[in-house]
Amino acid sequence: MRKIMHYIIGCCVLLCMGCADWLDVKPNDRLEQEEMFSTEDGFKNALTGIYIDLKSDVLYGKNMTMGFVENLAQHWDVSAETVEDYTCKYDFENSQVEALVKDIYAKYYNIILNINNLLNFVDNGVLSEDVYCLIKGEALALRAFLHLDILRLFGPIPGEQNDSKILVYSRVVSRDYQPMVSWAEYIVFLREDLNAAENLLKKVEEKGIHDDFFAYRENRLNYWAILALQARYYLWIQNKEKAAEYAKLLIANKRFRLSNETDLVKKDLIGTSELLFAVHVYNLEEKVMQYFFRGGGVKKDMKKVQNDLFENDVTDNRRKYLWNEIKNETTPRYTLFKYQQEGIAGNSAEQIPLIRLYEMYLIAIECNDDLAECKQLVEELVVARNISVLNVDNLDKKNEFVGKEYQKEFYGEGQTFFYCKRKAMKEILWTDKEGGKDLYVLPLPKTEIKYEY
Repeated sequence: MRKIMHYIIGCCVLLCMGCADWLDVKPNDRLEQEEMFSTEDGFKNALTGIYIDLKSDVLYGKNMTMGFVENLAQHWDVSAETVEDYTCKYDFENSQVEALVKDIYAKYYNIILNINNLLNFVDNGVLSEDVYCLIKGEALALRAFLHLDILRLFGPIPGEQNDSKILVYSRVVSRDYQPMVSWAEYIVFLREDLNAAENLLKKVEEKGIHDDFFAYRENRLNYWAILALQARYYLWIQNKEKAAEYAKLLIANKRFRLSNETDLVKKDLIGTSELLFAVHVYNLEEKVMQYFFRGGGVKKDMKKVQNDLFENDVTDNRRKYLWNEIKNETTPRYTLFKYQQEGIAGNSAEQIPLIRLYEMYLIAIECNDDLAECKQLVEELVVARNISVLNVDNLDKKNEFVGKEYQKEFYGEGQTFFYCKRKAMKEILWTDKEGGKDLYVLPLPKTEIKYEY
């Protein structure tokens, strides 16, 4: 990776649309910020603004779910000499790709800066005990969530790290230079944030808070989502025992269940019963129409999907319900219908999933060498997705099943590239590029990024 000048960080507040009026104000001194965080509503608005920022197209509204990282995974057939084409070719020196990566990197740290600003005031005594645990817990969880994805995108391939400085783990609001830290230091900071968030939210999640701010937990980094994030974190750092431990906690929890064909028939294509954490995008229908269904929308060759991805399994519910041909064009297109959510009622619609129960099953299967236990979990997935009978009678077959399921299940959700990187896969489906450091470790932006306030 290229060496980069670090951030010059100044004081800030959220710059989001759709929140309280004060979010449009840029405070220039400590007094103005103290006024903002002098009420409970000020903290609530600040946290809401951070969640709004997550769903920008730069991050999870597009690039880090259905867009950029899906092109890194070769999931869309793209037009030649476009930014998508250069991304598929892993041409990180291309000026368009370089600019896109720079935007993603900057957005991550901008949101983290806003989180740190909130955390800078959270101990000022304004919040009641339960609301304090809720807001501080979610803020710490969000900081960990974002830093983990920065690590997954820009950090080394797990198992290939060394003692060199790799990234900034930003925990303060300061104008001072923030140095990069090593992998070992970075994952300790991550673990500290995750553990603190887990402990804080455990105190309030089960008993609940009689406050509208506590509603729609699937759209917040709730306690259960933090447990799932712990599983994802431990898997990334190759601690399979801890990853499986956390994954099994989610599988055993009866408030979540695998979606099934009945849900798909009802047009719940996103599997709302599985959502542990998702962003609610109010204009998702228009976004999906533009990105998937209108002329020039994303597509994948039908034979590649049916033959290579699903291996001619005609019973698989995902092939049956989530993929279809758009024929009202000169050249029919085969594309993903997962985000068409007309069958989901009210606020449960317009969701882009970021963590789902299905991933916990795959983590538990991957991290367990007890074939009897694995077969039981695999059978639950087979039934839920109506997968044809398959052989998982040895560890190699079991692990092969997991890899193929990441491809099938998380299409359009931005997880497959990270699976390939974590496994240091030399061969990636639908590309002749050999997987390695140059492909999996995105270069940091070349220019110094400054935030002006």
